Amino acid sequence: MTLLLILISITSFAQTKVNGRVVDSEDKQPLIGAQIVVESKGVVTVTSESGFFEIKLPDGSNTIKIKYLGYDAKTFSVNTNTPDLGVIALVRASTTLDEVIVSASPNNFKEEFKGSNFRISPITLKNINPLSAEEVLRMVPGVNILGDMGLSNRPNISIRGSWGRRSKKVLVMEDGTPSAPAPYIAPGAYYNPVSDRLTSIEVYKGADMLRFGPNNMYGAINYITALPPQKPELRMKLIGGQRNYQTGLLSYGGTWNNLGALVEGVYKKFDGFTDNSSVEVLNLNAKIYAKLSDNQSLYFKVSGQSEDNQASLSSQTPFTFDTDPTINPLDADQFTMRRYGVDVIHKWLLNSNLSFTSKIYATDFERDWWRQITAKVKASEVRNYVGEAIFNDRYSYLKGLDFDDEDYVIVGRVLNGRESTTDSRWTYTVSGFKETMNYDWQAFGEKQRLEAAINLHRETFKDRFLVADRSRWARNGTTTTDLWYKLWSFNGFIRNEFNIGKWGITPILRLEYVDMYRQDLLALAQNPNINSTEEGRVPNAYTQFLPGITVDYRIQDGEFYGSIYQGMIAPSKVFGFLVEQDGVVTNPLAGQSINIEPELAWNKEIGWRGNLWDNRIDGQLTYFNNTSRNFYAGGRNEVFQELGKFNVQGLEAAVGAELFNINQHRLHLLGNINVMQSRVLEGRLVDKDLFSQVIHSTATQNEYIDKVNANRSAYEVYVSNGSGGEVLLTDETIDQAGFQNITKSVIRFGEDGLSDAEAPYTPRWNASIGLNYDFQNLSVGVSGHFVSEQFTEFHNFSNESADGAIGKLPAYRSIDAYVNHDFILGKKLNMTAFINGKNITNEIYRASRLNRATSGIFGGGFRQIIAGVNLRI
Repeated sequence: MTLLLILISITSFAQTKVNGRVVDSEDKQPLIGAQIVVESKGVVTVTSESGFFEIKLPDGSNTIKIKYLGYDAKTFSVNTNTPDLGVIALVRASTTLDEVIVSASPNNFKEEFKGSNFRISPITLKNINPLSAEEVLRMVPGVNILGDMGLSNRPNISIRGSWGRRSKKVLVMEDGTPSAPAPYIAPGAYYNPVSDRLTSIEVYKGADMLRFGPNNMYGAINYITALPPQKPELRMKLIGGQRNYQTGLLSYGGTWNNLGALVEGVYKKFDGFTDNSSVEVLNLNAKIYAKLSDNQSLYFKVSGQSEDNQASLSSQTPFTFDTDPTINPLDADQFTMRRYGVDVIHKWLLNSNLSFTSKIYATDFERDWWRQITAKVKASEVRNYVGEAIFNDRYSYLKGLDFDDEDYVIVGRVLNGRESTTDSRWTYTVSGFKETMNYDWQAFGEKQRLEAAINLHRETFKDRFLVADRSRWARNGTTTTDLWYKLWSFNGFIRNEFNIGKWGITPILRLEYVDMYRQDLLALAQNPNINSTEEGRVPNAYTQFLPGITVDYRIQDGEFYGSIYQGMIAPSKVFGFLVEQDGVVTNPLAGQSINIEPELAWNKEIGWRGNLWDNRIDGQLTYFNNTSRNFYAGGRNEVFQELGKFNVQGLEAAVGAELFNINQHRLHLLGNINVMQSRVLEGRLVDKDLFSQVIHSTATQNEYIDKVNANRSAYEVYVSNGSGGEVLLTDETIDQAGFQNITKSVIRFGEDGLSDAEAPYTPRWNASIGLNYDFQNLSVGVSGHFVSEQFTEFHNFSNESADGAIGKLPAYRSIDAYVNHDFILGKKLNMTAFINGKNITNEIYRASRLNRATSGIFGGGFRQIIAGVNLRI
């Protein structure tokens, strides 16, 4: 009898493992963290990073429900006699927003975007544990990173040859909303989400770019931040590393019926790669997504970030960089900022084919950047220049060194025995309302999709400059500049996806109307007779139409595509308030109308993307050819008085390949390469710094002389007239004696001038390759990155000046590696332990000359080892 009861008991509790894979019904991509609920038992598990799940069920028939935020739940009966459920497809709810969907696809592209694009998956971000977003973006073909030794809070990103300083000519978005402090007036990326918050990154480069604006000429980056998890969980991530690197992340969130919520905080601290370059960041954010009814949903996001950095605009000379690349004596530089942002999105499904999505967004941003005034001094004269006390405090590394006549050091300028500072104080507010309509209709036996949007956008920007001449530690001073900018824009687009059999044709048309003005408040304050706050407004208004079209042809497991569109870069800040007449740009005089127009480009591309060999290989290959015009300014004080025209063309390729997958051993190859060629086609450039600020070496002097003498008609050379003015030098050739008197250099590009000049920061080769090995809960990877040599200014100097302001950057390479291991402790605690090595060979390389004549060389980051744990309960 006892034996019979035992057998009955065992039988009643017998269990079988049931497994399956949950994917999106449209693109068949895996859904991470989908909930698997056994309703009778209350058992819950979630899908893995590949969409797989495994759950123990009592033998016999069971009812399970699969739920995922933003998707229609699926309930069905499971019999343990068939334990492999195969692929289970969930249908996106009609009220779902793009902001709450993150694909776990192993593909390196987003299928919904028409044209070339690249996506970085959640798995990649988890493995890399990046110090900054720039570390990840260099994996994207067509992207070039201009390093400045920081943590990417002010990223310098170039896409397809765009001018990269502060990413001014790239549209940077966070969860689909432009994130620059002022996307039109001041698009420099002085804010970037901390990398620990990111779930995925998407980079767009095709004609569908016209859905976004304003700066849609070269490319756009969309940072996708962490979403509410499908199952309620507490998450804590702790990282430590060299140079006092510390990161702490704490979050709690989950999904309850039709409501998803997440509250998250990130604290980050780092002493920096050089002396006096620390950073401290605090970010707090929260999100709520709610399905209000069968035809309405609501998304709310609020965030705040503050920073306190020792950040310098000055860098190093060749002498100091080669002596010790960690040297930075400017200990009083300080960058502080705070930013608040809010997004509210409501979607209303009028019927099964028609929906309206309303977005309200706003940001408030303020930054102070106190920077020491600097001077360039011969190394042999530093001690006498700064004085004994300052020398012993911050320049004692020079003791005992031998110097030659071209060894220079960037020091804090000393005047009346004191060092001093200036402050660039910027305040921005941005707000807007965007309404988007989507309408699905039928034609040619296929579903067609119409999309249209209108956007009302407003910006204000207050630009103040202060001088504090009593101490380098002063944090208040005399206001010397006080400018006020205000802008409003009406913009929008209309787009339709026509599907005819295997063909897709997607025309798009964008409209930009911009009305902006500038006021010099300091100058107005000197006038006692002003009658209103509207006096002194310098206006500029323009309208721009931007057409584009993409054609694609779908084949098995892939598609061919081609697109052409006209993109634009909005006139910003000072450059937006100039006068252009017959191609010549001047500052306005009294009575002149401001009429400078956007920088424009016709961008063309043709390519393929898809999967091969039973989905073991995914990739894309794109040829692009972009010709931009109305180009006014690149580097500091490198301006085109006759607007420039450029051509950049190249080939981009990216591949992901599963080399083997046997008995849970999996080896994956990732690689990308970009081959690029640029040429300046037209324009007349005035370089104001080349002789007033740059300290030339013998090599750069000789190189300039040879350039001028080899193509005399391309150069206008001006020399001092001895009484404070300058005159055009008419000599057929110049020599060393004449070089000393040159005050200004003007270059003409094109048929009558230089015909083979390259644009700055457009390296011929840019590539990365990586190998990832996975076995059960272990993941190991190594990757290498290579960037070929690149010019840094329009004169295309190959040699380096004595102060490091000009000269070609040599090619460089770096290697990274990681080890991750997942653990399950007890019933509820999931832990990932990891160690990452950045630049493990400690390659010392010149990464940029971003501030050119006012700074010098910025190095790349040195070897950095970090380790940490990621806990989920």
